[in-house]
Amino acid sequence: MLFNSFEFIFGLLPLSLLLTYGVGRWSRVGAKIALLAVSLAFYAWSGPSQLTLLLASIFFNFAVVALTHRAQRAGRDGWVRALLIAGVASDLALLGWYKYANFAVQNVDDLTGIKYQLQQIALPLGISFFTFQKIAYLIDTARGETRPANLLDFSLFSAFYPQLIAGPIVRFREVMPQLQHRSFGRLIGRNLMVGLLLFAIGLFKKTVIADALGEYVNPLYASATHGQSLSLASAWAAGAGYTLQLYFDFSGYSDMAIGIARGLGIKLPLNFHSPLRAPSIIDYWRRWHMTLQRFIVSYIFQPMALPLNRLAANLRLDGWALFLFGMAVPVFVTFVLVGIWHGAGWTFAAFGAMHGIYLSANEAWREFHGRRNRRLKREGRPVGPPKGWQIASAHALTVVAVIFSQVMFRSHSVSVATFIWRSMVGLGGLTSNAIDTYSRSFIATLVMAAGLVFLMPNSQQIMGRFDPALNWREWRHTAPAPFSWTWKPNLPGLMFAGLVLFLGIAFVQRGRAVFLYFNF
Repeated sequence: MLFNSFEFIFGLLPLSLLLTYGVGRWSRVGAKIALLAVSLAFYAWSGPSQLTLLLASIFFNFAVVALTHRAQRAGRDGWVRALLIAGVASDLALLGWYKYANFAVQNVDDLTGIKYQLQQIALPLGISFFTFQKIAYLIDTARGETRPANLLDFSLFSAFYPQLIAGPIVRFREVMPQLQHRSFGRLIGRNLMVGLLLFAIGLFKKTVIADALGEYVNPLYASATHGQSLSLASAWAAGAGYTLQLYFDFSGYSDMAIGIARGLGIKLPLNFHSPLRAPSIIDYWRRWHMTLQRFIVSYIFQPMALPLNRLAANLRLDGWALFLFGMAVPVFVTFVLVGIWHGAGWTFAAFGAMHGIYLSANEAWREFHGRRNRRLKREGRPVGPPKGWQIASAHALTVVAVIFSQVMFRSHSVSVATFIWRSMVGLGGLTSNAIDTYSRSFIATLVMAAGLVFLMPNSQQIMGRFDPALNWREWRHTAPAPFSWTWKPNLPGLMFAGLVLFLGIAFVQRGRAVFLYFNF
């Protein structure tokens, strides 16, 4: 069920609030059961077979975790490692089968000409997200960082519908204390107010901005796919338009997810914090899909980088050789994996490789400047902060690099992406056989979207005085907006809330488009 649908807005959302708080007046356990039932119904809306898969994943991982805790109490470290390997391998096998089997068979067929036929496998909604979430829980359990939970609590953590389909990817220790707190199931007006306003802002982002951009961007990519030339302006409109569409689509979903959860009394971590205002690609990834970045650092990059650095030390590597072996290689491999996680296709692998190169170059630049500054300090020469034009140039370079990578992310093939890139650098000519991109409404939507991204406060900054997310205090002073405004429950604040909610709902009919990350 889509958050941007009348069935959800006027059906399942109020039902979940009524059941959770209605039952919660008498029983916290009853409130959990009610919310779990609503969450399973939400997921089953896409098909009973997918619900069976989700339940099987929950029961399997609960059993692995229970056995792991038993092995830890008995001091059987070998069993803990074996259970971790078996659990993670099984989760990855499930993800691999549903997400990559068809892609693998197709590539083997292309290379060998075997012509093996595999029935098309439908991708279950949210499998990438709930698989990563369970893998994180298995690893945290093996590390001794979680406490045992009963089946009801674990099931609700696993199936909690606001973040089930497309994140944020939450950790067990973030959500479970809130579910087990005595206040869960009790109606708190502050939570409901903040949650509904965050939901309204996210709905506005999705239906008014993201879907409007998609109506203009999609024909441009379709034209490029069919070999129709794009002018310089059309190509940049396609690249920048999709970058903004994806930003407002996924950040809108994340706002709605955080808002729904807050309305139900649960704080989720941030997933976006103005990443397009970042002055570097490193900072961009710290603020784009933040919970995914946190996952890849903790469970992919660090486990890969640490042994490589130990090996480099044993080989007595130093200088740039050490940087290449201990930093650039694990960064590149990690982001190729991140690209493939987004989807089974060479465009996603290329997207990941691009960001692996971007990040490695950014890390090399930081390493170079760090060494230079240390040398200047040894020589007694002043080391000042970067100048304004340097920060502006770094910001512009980051945005341009992101736009080029998003062209690859959106294109149907690598050849289509390179076709659009040629037009973006002026090799496609000044005229276009594609759809005219100069309509006033498209330009107005692009300008509005860019203005909101680069000039205005983001959702959590607007709601900053109400502690809108679990880790808001860590980020509240990061990425200040040129124009700042915080929401208050006064007349202007109520007018703002009513306007974004009205516009978000008014465009729902067009906004019934599936969220882009549902495809990943």
